[in-house]
Amino acid sequence: MARKFRVGFVGAGKMGGILMEGLTGAGMAAPGDVMFYEAVPERAGEMAEKTGAARAASVAEVVGGSDLFFVCVKPDQFAGIAGEIKSAWKKRSPVCATIMAGVKTAAIREKTVPEMPVIRIMPNVACTVRKGVAGLAAAADAPESVNQFVFRLFEELGGAVWVKEAAMDAVTAMSGSGPAYVFMFVEAFTDAGVRIGLDRATAGNLAMRTVAGAAEMMIKSGANTLDLRAQVSSPGGTTVAGTSVLERTGFRSSIIEAVRAAWERSLELGR
Repeated sequence: MARKFRVGFVGAGKMGGILMEGLTGAGMAAPGDVMFYEAVPERAGEMAEKTGAARAASVAEVVGGSDLFFVCVKPDQFAGIAGEIKSAWKKRSPVCATIMAGVKTAAIREKTVPEMPVIRIMPNVACTVRKGVAGLAAAADAPESVNQFVFRLFEELGGAVWVKEAAMDAVTAMSGSGPAYVFMFVEAFTDAGVRIGLDRATAGNLAMRTVAGAAEMMIKSGANTLDLRAQVSSPGGTTVAGTSVLERTGFRSSIIEAVRAAWERSLELGR
C-alpha cells in the first residue's frame, strides 16, 4: 500500500483473531502498527504472542490510536462499547469496519458518531483456512484507499465481493451461514455411506473430498452447474437415480427455505 495504516481491533475472539493473523501474516501491516482490545485476558495474551500486536487497555485506546478499527464483537455486545467508541472517535476520526451480523450502518452511527465512516463486512468461518468468502459494503465517506485495504485483507483470506448494504442480510444468510449447511450435507452424505456398507472414516473422506472437488470444478471452470451436472448424469444411470430422489424429497426447496430463514433472522437482528 502507498501508505501505512494503524489498524485496531475491538475483540480478538475467533474471527477477530483470524483477521489479525491474516493482516500481519500477509504483511499488510507490521505488528507495531496493530493494536487490539480483548476482554478475556487469556485470549488477549494468546493473540499478542501469536501476532506481536500491542494489547490496549480499553476500547477507547484502540479507537483513538487507529486509522481503521475493526469491531469484532457479537451484535448484543455492541451497546456496551458504543460509548467508548463515541468518546474516542473525535480524537482521530478513524474508519470503522464491522463484522457484526445484521447491525446496520445507521444503527452504529446512531449509537456512536453520526459522521463516522462504516464499512460493513460479512465473512465466513472458512477464513480460518484462507478459503473464506466475504461480502463487503463500502463506506462511501471513507478514503478509497481504506476501503481497498479492507477488501484486500479478505481477498488474502480467500475471496471478497462488493455489495450494496441492502444486500448484507442476504450475504449473511448465504455465505455467512452457508458453511453450516455444507457441514450438514457432508454429515448426511457420510451417514449414507455408512448405511450402504462403508466404514465411517472412509465414508467421511469420500464425502468431504467429493464436495471439495465439486466446488473447485465450479470455481475454476466457470461452467453452468446444470452443464456440470450433465457431465456425470448418464441417461438411466446411477446419478440420475440419486438426483431424482433429491428432487422428489424436497432437497432444493429445503435449501431455499433454510437460506430464507437465516435471512429473516439477520433482518430481525438489525431491528
